[in-house]
Amino acid sequence: MKVADLELRPATIDDAATVADIDTELFPDDPEDPKLERHWWAVVAKDDTVERSIVVRDGAPVGYTMRRHPAWSKLPERFTRITAELRPSVRTPDRLDALYERLEADSRADGTKQVTSWAWEDDALRIGALQLRGFREERRERFWQLDLVEGRERITTMASESRQRMTQEGIRLLTLAEDEDPQKFAKLKRMSDEAESDVPTTVPHVPFEMDEFMKWFESPALRMDRIWIARDGDDIVGISMLAYPPVRGVVSTDWTGMARTARGRGIARALKCETLMQAIALGVDRVRTDNDSANAPILHINESMGYQRRSDMVQFLKAL
Repeated sequence: MKVADLELRPATIDDAATVADIDTELFPDDPEDPKLERHWWAVVAKDDTVERSIVVRDGAPVGYTMRRHPAWSKLPERFTRITAELRPSVRTPDRLDALYERLEADSRADGTKQVTSWAWEDDALRIGALQLRGFREERRERFWQLDLVEGRERITTMASESRQRMTQEGIRLLTLAEDEDPQKFAKLKRMSDEAESDVPTTVPHVPFEMDEFMKWFESPALRMDRIWIARDGDDIVGISMLAYPPVRGVVSTDWTGMARTARGRGIARALKCETLMQAIALGVDRVRTDNDSANAPILHINESMGYQRRSDMVQFLKAL
């Protein structure tokens, strides 16, 4: 397929590394890991619509496009996420506009009512291209970084205080590798689904089916002995884990979630402290995290732990 002066060909799973390379070239301070990219391409529900293309110019891959949504039966409103990106050497407003025009046309044809796309707040070229196409800012994802060298003493003190509080609360903190409950993943999924459903969002959350949920833990950035959970009696009431990119990138929070009944007891902070203490022991010098800008409880935890703000990522929305 030809779009402007570019060619599009269907992407295969082996193109995941190329996409990771393109994103890393564009945003070297936020490198994408090729093995992680490949993993997430494989975590797809059977009835999802996922269309990926590689953009080619003069025979070389110079960009990519992606269009994705869950089965319409799982959504109260028909949202589709679309993305188009190009290497810096060929990245122009006109080319991005042409790729988005193609993505919007394909989305309209399959019944989409609204399309959404994301951009870093300091990416003027991409934001300008989206706004010219009628996209408007919908919400923001807030990004943070914590210096584990500078903050080591503070984090160590906080972890000690959190452990004492958890003892008083009757909460056990342990890694998933240490947990011997044969039902732990079923319990973990129920708790995670509940926690995710409470994260502020415009596009409704669609929970993983159990097989997709289990594939999540096959990520090359995760290890069972680095995933921390909280137990209140027989129940799993919280989780926090860091992703350790195997090839390149910064260690980052993969997920922190709490059961509704256990919130307000300092458990999320305690779990995050355990992941940070583990990272310090492994020689990690910094970690990153991100949260919806309307998620007040976790934003407060990040600020109190010493995380520093980075650039936001902005979600844009357009009705078709």
